[in-house]
Amino acid sequence: MKARPVLIVCGACYVSGKELMALELGEGLAHRGLPVTFITSFWHDGDFAARLKHSSLPSRVLRIGFISATLTKECLRMNLEQTRRWPGLLWGYSRILRLHGPAKVIHTNWHHLLLLLPFLRPDRDLFWVHEHIPDLPQYRLVFRWFERRLGCFVCVSNSVARSLREIGIRDAKIRVIHNGITDPASPVNSPRQPNRSVRIGIVGQVAPWKGHDDLIDALAQVGQRHPTAELHIFGRSDPSYQGSLTRKAIQLGVADRIKWHGFVADRKLIYGTLDICVVPSRSEDPLPTTALDAGFFGTPTVATRCGGLPEVIEHEVNGLLVEAQRPEEIAEALCRLIDHPSLSHYLAVNARQRAVERFGAQRFVQDFQELLRV
Repeated sequence: MKARPVLIVCGACYVSGKELMALELGEGLAHRGLPVTFITSFWHDGDFAARLKHSSLPSRVLRIGFISATLTKECLRMNLEQTRRWPGLLWGYSRILRLHGPAKVIHTNWHHLLLLLPFLRPDRDLFWVHEHIPDLPQYRLVFRWFERRLGCFVCVSNSVARSLREIGIRDAKIRVIHNGITDPASPVNSPRQPNRSVRIGIVGQVAPWKGHDDLIDALAQVGQRHPTAELHIFGRSDPSYQGSLTRKAIQLGVADRIKWHGFVADRKLIYGTLDICVVPSRSEDPLPTTALDAGFFGTPTVATRCGGLPEVIEHEVNGLLVEAQRPEEIAEALCRLIDHPSLSHYLAVNARQRAVERFGAQRFVQDFQELLRV
């Protein structure tokens, strides 16, 4: 009997960790013989569509976007455009449902759930939750609607699951499946050679809540003991925010030890060059992909005790944990790793082993397939 298809609604205006995980899941399910089709947004930068094509994953395009409560001119314009397009969106989505007859539909964004609310069914639809849900009256109201119309909420971490419980979602509707990624098959990084500069890295979107400010402060403190230590910054950034970080680095006297790389797609060109990875999140990061990637590459990681990070990093086992917005703690952790190569190597070996055992793609896809029962 031919398996009924799975739809993954992933608008993907641009590619972030959520989109990468959706690709990982789609590829994994397809590899197991399940027909998978993505529903993407008309409004996008082209990156996600190109990745889907490269992976031979079919997709359908709808004018599905975001509904924002922010009262700026641009947000109001987007809301008006989405409202105007809503009847056509409903017609297009109903046509896709009739055409594919999916066994399950995986939604990755609550804005899209709201737009597609008339079609949600508990026996078919689930919400894959990649972010912490704020404990605010409007979210409590909207998510109670979702709870009645969805089979379950699949959370990427226990931290995300707690945020759902705090707004009143019942345990019976909550599942936790940690993200997993395809093993890049990289051995543990070779120990740093004497007299070579220490290469510290931060990877991902360059934004205030990611803690770049704190890491630059920490670099200045590390420089007092290790003046040749370098900071390598990978990821897309807003020019104005990058400018503010550059000015700060100049004021602290560390600008010449910071290397800006922008977005780099090949993970080997990132983690294969680093001695230490830092994830200094200030916000409740659900389950940063950066921490998973670093583990597979055997790169010891310093991370904050925010969101799902403690579910990836166990202090002094496969990395070091510090409090958020404490540059002095980040600096001390970095100096420990630089001063004690044996500790760094111990954490690196454990990081690789833990990543393979707990955060591999096979476990991740298997958990999802069992949940979907397809």
